[in-house]
Amino acid sequence: GSNLLARPSGSVEPIGASAMAMANILLLGACLAHRALSLKTAKANNSEVEAPESNALGALGLIEYQLLICNAYASNESLAVYRVRESRYLTGDVPMAYKECRSFPLRLQEGEGFEFQQGDLKVGTFSTTGLPQASTTLLLAPVRRSPFGRSAKFMSHAFVENKAAEVIVVDAFGAEGDAGKDGAVKIVDQGGDGKSLPFGAIVPLGPGKYELALDGGSSSHSKAEVPMETLGSSRHVAMRVGIDAGGSKDGESFPQELVVFPQVVAVAQDSEASPQGEFAWPAV
Repeated sequence: GSNLLARPSGSVEPIGASAMAMANILLLGACLAHRALSLKTAKANNSEVEAPESNALGALGLIEYQLLICNAYASNESLAVYRVRESRYLTGDVPMAYKECRSFPLRLQEGEGFEFQQGDLKVGTFSTTGLPQASTTLLLAPVRRSPFGRSAKFMSHAFVENKAAEVIVVDAFGAEGDAGKDGAVKIVDQGGDGKSLPFGAIVPLGPGKYELALDGGSSSHSKAEVPMETLGSSRHVAMRVGIDAGGSKDGESFPQELVVFPQVVAVAQDSEASPQGEFAWPAV
């Protein structure tokens, strides 16, 4: 049957005979693996950001990517995303609500700037570097830097080409002190077999239906199970969000919750996808 290959906690390589090359994920500004869509700059508040220099775009043959933006910026106010080079809002007239994900097909070049705004306030700017040389899905998640401020930091990841479906497990929860330091995401297949996946894991999955929930760590997190269905080479994000001011009245707190996107894939993404079959967990 199909296998799920989970990376053990503390490792930076997935388990499996194919030893699939892994792309970078930037967690709290630290580079944990190889091949990057990486953070170049993050300027907050209302500081001016220089637009990247213009190039002869028609002659560059720019690659089209699926830019998947997931709003992990804990706030009651939505975020607008402004593309500097084109002087336009990717989000149009409808900013992204907290915990919302949207996918944008875009032709990108190195050094592109994306400003994230709440009304007239610019909370941060992300610039692209190290773009993959083939079309793929790029994840970008703005995260609130502190419960006592408004500036943002960013997490990013470039999925590698792979015929199997994949889910990346991201920790976008912020807290003062040791709150929320531990934890993982539990995934259970339709046969009832489950495994705890550490934050930072990039996991190939067989086609089928799964239930995911936050596991371990603080007892204050939501234990609600979130369904997810994989199909073909679908790409998924399982992300812990929220922020904890440690009881201080000077900061804002939002509970730990699990965001999964997409939960259901409408159309098969790979005509050579394996048929539905019995699911087996590999030995780890």
